[in-house]
Amino acid sequence: MSPYQAGSVAGSGSQISDDILFFQILILLPVKCLVRLQSVCKSWRATIASTHFVHRHLEISRSRSSVVLVPRKYQKEPAKLGSRFVNIYSFQPGQSKTAKLIFQKKFYPSGIPMFSIPLHCDGLILIPCITGNIFVCNPATKEFVELPRGSRNVFLDHSVAFGLDTLSGTYKVARHTLSVRITTTEYSCGHEIMTIGVGKDAWGWKATMDPPYPIKARTAMCLPGFLYWSALHSEASHGHDKASLNVILRFSLRNETFTVHPNPPCRDFLSHNDALSDLGGKFMLCSLCVTLGNCHLVSERWTST
Repeated sequence: MSPYQAGSVAGSGSQISDDILFFQILILLPVKCLVRLQSVCKSWRATIASTHFVHRHLEISRSRSSVVLVPRKYQKEPAKLGSRFVNIYSFQPGQSKTAKLIFQKKFYPSGIPMFSIPLHCDGLILIPCITGNIFVCNPATKEFVELPRGSRNVFLDHSVAFGLDTLSGTYKVARHTLSVRITTTEYSCGHEIMTIGVGKDAWGWKATMDPPYPIKARTAMCLPGFLYWSALHSEASHGHDKASLNVILRFSLRNETFTVHPNPPCRDFLSHNDALSDLGGKFMLCSLCVTLGNCHLVSERWTST
């Protein structure tokens, strides 16, 4: 019998079963409260930190409509240091008219480099700076760490992805790099990943198979077990204009391999303002097209499998 299926609460004299206490009552509390409750006793710590409890808490959290906001400072010279603060806000549409500050990190005296679009996965926030620095934050536990530097990239536009490997239950960060041979001035593409967690392979960058096409400098779309990159397939000249033909690269976090998929049926390219997005978290992708300041769905839904 598992420690949280039956029996009274240790040391409390209560007749409430552990299953009801943990998975119907405590499971509804925010992470900040659960961190404190882990100090009650060893059995509470083991149950709250268990994979079953964590996954169930994440499922309940996803069902609550909320938005995480990470404002970033625009800078004409992006290589210079940007803001001295990183502020993270939480906003619940329909429940509040103002966003709530849930985390603040100060960077004195140097400041944090300008960062691109932050990435979110199960409460963790990845902040990729254009200088190559990458930070991971857990606003609930107030943890904020900088990842080790990866391979050198010749451009400031860093392509970074962040997702969950559903097989191992670990979070992984992926980077696309571009290097150049000085003797031939030829560019070569690279791809590497880092596992966040415990184990011999954690917190270190590991090279994977190279992507079959150059990945464009945009944020990847992450679905459970997979990362989706927009890549440049080829360029065709039409008079004085050049048209880029794009494909979608799907990277499996399980076996660390790439597969090539065509763009949505409506068009064979994505502009700099377009983006990939998931559709309600139901393992489907859609393409968002931005024209004349308006954002609209331009493709039919197509499954990620």
